[in-house]
Amino acid sequence: MVQSDSEFACQRLAVACYSLMDQGRYEETAALFTEDAVWVRGGKPVAGHEGILAALRQRSTSEISRHLVTNVLIELRSEIEGVGTACFVPLRGAKREDGTVAMPPITNVGDLNFKFRREAAGWRIAHLQPTMIFKP
Repeated sequence: MVQSDSEFACQRLAVACYSLMDQGRYEETAALFTEDAVWVRGGKPVAGHEGILAALRQRSTSEISRHLVTNVLIELRSEIEGVGTACFVPLRGAKREDGTVAMPPITNVGDLNFKFRREAAGWRIAHLQPTMIFKP
C-alpha cells in the first residue's frame, strides 16, 4: 500500500508534536495545531495556539523529557479531515550538571488519539488526547 502525501503529513505531525516539545521548541509545537485546537494535557483541555503555548512554557526547566512515539496509524476521513492513533512512552528525569538524565524506568505507556484538519497552510492537529494505558 502506498502512503498518500496527506497521510504522511499527518503522521509527521504526530511525531513532530512531541519531538519539538521535547526540544523546547514551543512556538513550533503550537504552530502544528489549528487555531481552535484542543490538546488534553494532564487531563485538562488546553485550547488554541495561545493556550497551548502558555501550557508548554510552564514545563519544568530542571527536567528533560523524551516521548517515544510509535505505531502511528492515520485514517483520512475526507479531503480535509483525518484521525490517527499512536503509542507513546513518556520518559522524564531531573537534569544533571552535565545535561544528561539518569535513565528513568519505563512506568507509563499510552495511546495518542488525534484529529487532523487540512487548512490553507496545510494539515494541522485539531485535537490531541493522550490516554495512559500502562500505569504504575
